[in-house]
Amino acid sequence: MADPLRDSDPAHIGPYTLHARLGGGGMGQVFLGRSPGGHTVAVKVVRPELADDADFRRRFAAEVKAARKVGGFYTAPVVDADTDATPPWLVTAYIPGPTLHRAVTDHGPLPAETVAVLGAGLAEGLAAVHAQGIVHRDLKPANVLLAQEGPRLIDFGIARALDTTSHTHSSTVLGTAAFMSPEQAKAQKVGPASDVFSLGCVLAFAATGCSPFGEGPALAVLFRVVQEEPDLAGLPVPLAGLISACLAKDPADRPGLDDVLTALTAISSARARDGGRWLPDDLTEVLARHTLNYTRIETPQARPPARKTAEPKTKRSRASEPGTAAPDRAALVVGNLSLEPVEVLLDGIAVGAVPVGGRSRFPLEAGQHTVQVDAGGRRSTVRRIEFKPRGTVRKAFDIGTGSNARPEPVEEVEFKGSWGVPEVLGTIFLLASIVLLGGLISSIASLIDPLLGQLCIAAGFILAVWWVVSAIAEGPPHLGLRDSGLTAGTERGPGKRMASWQDLTQVSLVGGGAETQFVIWPGKDLPKFASLKDFQGGKVVCLAKEIGAAKHHDIERLRAALRWFADDRWVEQTAGRQGGR
Repeated sequence: MADPLRDSDPAHIGPYTLHARLGGGGMGQVFLGRSPGGHTVAVKVVRPELADDADFRRRFAAEVKAARKVGGFYTAPVVDADTDATPPWLVTAYIPGPTLHRAVTDHGPLPAETVAVLGAGLAEGLAAVHAQGIVHRDLKPANVLLAQEGPRLIDFGIARALDTTSHTHSSTVLGTAAFMSPEQAKAQKVGPASDVFSLGCVLAFAATGCSPFGEGPALAVLFRVVQEEPDLAGLPVPLAGLISACLAKDPADRPGLDDVLTALTAISSARARDGGRWLPDDLTEVLARHTLNYTRIETPQARPPARKTAEPKTKRSRASEPGTAAPDRAALVVGNLSLEPVEVLLDGIAVGAVPVGGRSRFPLEAGQHTVQVDAGGRRSTVRRIEFKPRGTVRKAFDIGTGSNARPEPVEEVEFKGSWGVPEVLGTIFLLASIVLLGGLISSIASLIDPLLGQLCIAAGFILAVWWVVSAIAEGPPHLGLRDSGLTAGTERGPGKRMASWQDLTQVSLVGGGAETQFVIWPGKDLPKFASLKDFQGGKVVCLAKEIGAAKHHDIERLRAALRWFADDRWVEQTAGRQGGR
């Protein structure tokens, strides 16, 4: 779905006015634009580093020239381009519809007849691409758009242009592992048969919701693509034979596109005659919402004025988010504390994404709205929220542990240490020391009085038990973060410290790796923090490793939580962050 333009985005590319961000890829950023005549288009702008590569420009110009000749009903045609511009750009027809990946992820596998219509359309689109001497090289569900009139194939030829750049000179980069052909995975020469293999993978995904070569690390998937047979369990009988043939390891054993088209047309004929409604009802409804949503987004709007220099803050205010909503409107600010991007849905319509560890602001009409976020197909519980005029609602979302964990709103984030091997060995050493010391004292006491020696042994045992019970009762080191402030120390111990963000002038993470230090700079005297180690005028609350954040991804999660909860008290220490990588 589309995101609003950023301040750094261009307002125009060539003669096209830009209105929103549609996404990005290996080539660059894609914008929703409008031609001078009022046609809606997708404008693809090349990344600056690619634009500086002479080999890329040469190959890109050749691929665009060939792609502009591609016709047919099942592609998004290239309608304009300037390969000599800085940066280079191309324009394709805009197709209002979800990708196949999003449709299957959100609504499940498609019926066999729908898959047949999908495959027939893609086969026809690939045939048009191949007729111009182009091999797609990156056919995958994310490069297939679903429209009312049928599927549309996008991004054909781009992978070949990217192949010339030094930093992408590997065939494994030019496609998605689960949808690549064996010859592409082995960095061998690829031809039209490679796209037939990818087509088989795409159709299997559409029919079952899974790649025929599974998921996991890219290298493991590529090994299965090259060495193992596909998992075709669950494929509808009419499609199984054809998809199996498309997935032959030897390119010579795969059917041609004419044969694929003939077989799929026979399966899809009944659906094709059904008034042209080739998609299930729920996806047809999604298409209608998609079109309406983009119609709203593409309406020309004036750019927001540049931000003025912020005045000195006298007090902390959660309502003073950047870009306060205009009168009679409201805003939702979503923070992403997890380690994967999330997509925000308002009233069931996706309105934009929130990057890892970041936040995004979404303006909306005042009143009641439903809010939900999606992380790779795992959606949070739908919540209905009342938005007051000119008000801002803040919601932070996090994802728990486990493969099926869903993003959910959080009011507090906790980081806890654990009794690992060093702590256990330290405890054993201490207990052994107490026992040895008690034994030595009891031996000396026994020379005076045997009863005194026994009392010394009992006292040593009681002391050891007391120490273990106290340590367990206090719990491991703990750090809690919430809107109001922080708590630190042991989870239940008497040394637990608390501080309000209003009492602090700055918080930062300093250093790198497991030795990263969480440092605060108090704005006034905080007695409970007086015993902490000093650091450049601040106090070291804890080390990352002490609260279970020894690995890089754990430190990044801690950083995201501090950035959200500490808000304007947070100061990024870039040097320390790089040191932690």
